[in-house]
Amino acid sequence: MGEKELIDRAPEPRTRRSLAADLRQLGLRPGTVVVVHSSLSSLGWVCGGSVAVVQALMDVLTESGTLVMPTHSAEYSDPGKWEHPPVPESWQEPIRENMPAFDPQTTPTRGMGRIPETFRVWPGALRSSHPAVSFAAWGRHASFVTGDHSLAYSLGESSPLARIYELDGQVLLLGVGHEVNTSFHLAEYRAPAARRSEDGAPIVED
Repeated sequence: MGEKELIDRAPEPRTRRSLAADLRQLGLRPGTVVVVHSSLSSLGWVCGGSVAVVQALMDVLTESGTLVMPTHSAEYSDPGKWEHPPVPESWQEPIRENMPAFDPQTTPTRGMGRIPETFRVWPGALRSSHPAVSFAAWGRHASFVTGDHSLAYSLGESSPLARIYELDGQVLLLGVGHEVNTSFHLAEYRAPAARRSEDGAPIVED
């Protein structure tokens, strides 16, 4: 959706202050642990864009709370399994050989939207080390949430999702539905009939 269309559809601009007021009305409070899934365009026209959204979330949670967002980079996976879009088979080995190693500081998100990408590089935000399904966190429990993210069973018991669950965290959907709610993956992992699969990505060892 283009910016003009957002302006035409909006009765008034969203601002850092108005967004914070809306978040408080939804029940967000200082000290809350929350994982946020979001769509900037779905919020209307926001003065300051994704920066204002992140600021509003932090204003409400304060440093006593913990803000978490998925910062996935789906291209850090086996190119033989890519579907959106697939690549020719002749490309797969060159991709495996040449993809830069995942770096929490420099590897961008993919398909996550502007808000998580802004949050990923925010001062004080930490990012977990999983190459494909990392999470970033800021606030009181950021280190606990993002530390020791297991490469094996990456959304299971040794994942940020499990840490958020341990902290009695909440899920906030801003302009999106449950189809993007990553928290369901922890439930899928814990289900008795959960499927297991293998994948691969370039990482830095030690």
